Amino acid sequence: MIIICVTLSIARANAAEQSEVVTTIAPLHSLVQGVMGDSGSAALLLEGTASPHDFQLKPSQMTLLQKAKIIFYISDNLEVFLLRALDALPASTQAVAMAEQDGMVLLPIREGGAWEVHSHDSHSHEGHSHDNAHDHGHNDPHIWLDPDNAITMVKAITKALSDVHPENRSLYKANAVALIGKIEASDAKAAARLKSVKAVPYIVFHDAYQYFEAHYGLTAVGSITLDPAQAGSAKRLSELREKASETAARCIFREPQFSSRLSSTVAENTNMKLGTLDPLGADLTPGAGLYPALLDRLAVDLANCLQD
Repeated sequence: MIIICVTLSIARANAAEQSEVVTTIAPLHSLVQGVMGDSGSAALLLEGTASPHDFQLKPSQMTLLQKAKIIFYISDNLEVFLLRALDALPASTQAVAMAEQDGMVLLPIREGGAWEVHSHDSHSHEGHSHDNAHDHGHNDPHIWLDPDNAITMVKAITKALSDVHPENRSLYKANAVALIGKIEASDAKAAARLKSVKAVPYIVFHDAYQYFEAHYGLTAVGSITLDPAQAGSAKRLSELREKASETAARCIFREPQFSSRLSSTVAENTNMKLGTLDPLGADLTPGAGLYPALLDRLAVDLANCLQD
């Protein structure tokens, strides 16, 4: 009996190491795992506070990609670390870019620094759907932070997985329906929580949240850096302090993936509070429940800092 248990646990470990399905970031892994359910385990490349902006693949992860049947990622301009590996994949491996799926709302990348403030109405994106947006290099890749996009992603994931494993099609569909229900519930809860702070100005560390802002009608007035791998310039920081003072920005948000030194510098000698926002869910448990929990967490962290 002991021998059988040991053999089973080794088989399970091998299955995890040689997953047929590979994903890049935790929010996307959550959507893929939610659709797969008990039919298998998707591998996650970026764990903990790893950021796609400065990530490098390990040799073991290159092997994982080579053996995968299907790889889900966001876009060529988010997971730049993946591009060379994707070029070297066997012809039988499918690589599915979420930003290229029909129906995805894409927003253009904003300039870093201080922004003009536009009043948003909730759910009124000024973006465009994928159908007329082929220049992905100029689109903001943080698409998962719009729950409507996440639902579009769930549908695309269900179709792609069903093509690879048609025998699981009905299971994937049932799981997708349940997951979409959970996303819609978290979305409604987040909207209610953020309603009273929609007009309160704030500054973010890097421009990762415009999909979230557009969806919930929030008022971000600037970002410290456009590329989180590079420090904001002295000119940028002074522009931001001016913008913060002019708009009476209430909060400046750090991110757990990066040093908080710049955020603290901009907040010095101002009335701004320091908060933390995490677009990836670094300290949330990976798995099907992570995406709805990420929406909840972002709404709570924003509301807590922006309220009087």
